[in-house]
Amino acid sequence: MSLASLVANHFKKIMGKLIPRSFERIRSGEQIVPPTFVNVAAAIAAGWTAAKYPYRTIILTAGGTGGVLCEAISDGTNWRQIAIGANAI
Repeated sequence: MSLASLVANHFKKIMGKLIPRSFERIRSGEQIVPPTFVNVAAAIAAGWTAAKYPYRTIILTAGGTGGVLCEAISDGTNWRQIAIGANAI
């Protein structure tokens, strides 16, 4: 694949700047849904290791303390749990 075809397939020129096509999803208002797993062990079994996806966010449906819903962020070495607390008011 030539560089010109790669650029044509993955970028769009807007106002003289090359913008990745993935940004079009954000600009169009499409929701970005992080991957969901039961727990960290299930994420690792699916190939989502903290080292492979540094600074990425995943949702764990039963990964929090007490088996509750939580979010996890990779620090490049480990998945760090972010507990979901009380309801927002």
